Amino acid sequence: MNDPVEETFKDLLSASARSRGYPFLERAALWEQRLAMHLQDLDAILKAPDAGDMLVLPPRGELEVLSPQTRPDDTRPIDDLPFASVAQIAAHVRARSLSPLEVAEAFLARIDQHQRLSAFITVRPERVRADARALDLRVTRGEDVGPLAGVPVAVKDLMQVRGYPTTCGTRAIEPREGARDAEAVAKLRAAGALVIGMANLHELAYGVTSANVHFGAVGNPVAPGHLPGGSSGGSGAAVAAGLATIGVGTDTGGSIRVPAACCGVVGFKPTHDAVSREGVWPLAWSLDHIGPLTRSVDDAALAFEAMAGLPAGCVGGKRVERPRMVRPVAFFFDHVEDPVRAHVMRVIGDLAAAGARVDERDVEGMQYAPATQFLTLASEACQANWELLMNRPEGLSPDVRLRLEVGQFIGALDYVKAQRLRRWLRDNMLAALGEADVFVLPTLPVSIPPRGTSILQIGERTLPVPTALTRLTSPFNFSGLPALSIPCGTDANGLPVGLQLVGRPGADATVLAVGRWCEKALAGREPGGA
Repeated sequence: MNDPVEETFKDLLSASARSRGYPFLERAALWEQRLAMHLQDLDAILKAPDAGDMLVLPPRGELEVLSPQTRPDDTRPIDDLPFASVAQIAAHVRARSLSPLEVAEAFLARIDQHQRLSAFITVRPERVRADARALDLRVTRGEDVGPLAGVPVAVKDLMQVRGYPTTCGTRAIEPREGARDAEAVAKLRAAGALVIGMANLHELAYGVTSANVHFGAVGNPVAPGHLPGGSSGGSGAAVAAGLATIGVGTDTGGSIRVPAACCGVVGFKPTHDAVSREGVWPLAWSLDHIGPLTRSVDDAALAFEAMAGLPAGCVGGKRVERPRMVRPVAFFFDHVEDPVRAHVMRVIGDLAAAGARVDERDVEGMQYAPATQFLTLASEACQANWELLMNRPEGLSPDVRLRLEVGQFIGALDYVKAQRLRRWLRDNMLAALGEADVFVLPTLPVSIPPRGTSILQIGERTLPVPTALTRLTSPFNFSGLPALSIPCGTDANGLPVGLQLVGRPGADATVLAVGRWCEKALAGREPGGA
């Protein structure tokens, strides 16, 4: 016998969908099941305190920049081109000891050898070679082609790229060949970068597994059999496997930092709108960020500067000697799996021993963060993709379609409350950070799950994988704070662990400087200085 309360709930969902002309009412039971996973968070919103004004778009914050620094020229011999640094490749290309065409051929060959990773959706070798020849001609003429001269870049396939189709990882969109570049891509090209292909992703960037049913599930090159993270999974896998030196990603709830942590690379989500979103398919306008995935913080700084249209060295040139850190205890450490918690606590201890000053503080109200993110993301993602739901739902994978559909049931009352909480929580984060440089915390609350995982246990909660894996990353999307994930070794399960560093709006240079200091400290080198 059916539960009358459940039947009433399904009837309400059906009536709501019918009122806006959504015809697929037979899916009401699925909507009910999915929403049930978030009822605890929705109930929390109802009980949350009344906050102040709404925060519809996070304030960008004035970017912290230095006087332009001397461009780093790393002319050390390159032993393994696919794993050379940005500065190495660019210096050798500018010095004409390495041609852009040689770079292109080496990376195209490696991509061909690693097709099983499904890291790319589209690679056009002849276009790559043509771009490399054009770049080579400019170098031969004596032109300074920029700080990323000849550096191969994988672009997430939801950004416009001249000469490539944009699929957004779905069959619900008719791919059209780009006539122009998205602004961030154009700036990378202006800095001398070489687009190597369109990276695979979780469909429409709405997920963290990158198990794309249309273009192949992305593999994890450093933890085979485990999730590569997402939604920028192809970009992370390409960088980790040496198929690209820079991966361009988007991050709405953790989609740069999660694959960085899973694949053992660096992922940087800048301050909101520090990198232009023009020419990028939106998931949630007020949460979307654009940033790089690389193999070092130095590489991330160079890539970020180019993507933001800044001179080389004006952000990455900053150095710190004894960084001031805050470990935010409640929420950020209270539901973290033992192997991850133990490893991150050891790492923080190592950083303190190397000279970092670490305080412990709580951020008031963080129990409302999951609901704030869910209500904002579900509403905006549904609206951004409403035409696809109405006209091409058969082109969507089942999970992405369902996640998009439930957004139509978020009421204006709840959405507005979430935006008021965003401002309150952001203010509380900045108050807890105080005079420190960064928050320090895990990137993921769990060891990297095996491929095929759909549900995870976080504390006493059973949650969908996207909600669970973004628990510690999404608060910095709705607040717009710059956040960096760096690899910090492996946990007791032998799986990569990411350490997340978060700063105040506009302090991207400080976050990157602390990240560089941590890299050196954890590598056993002298952490201070250049």
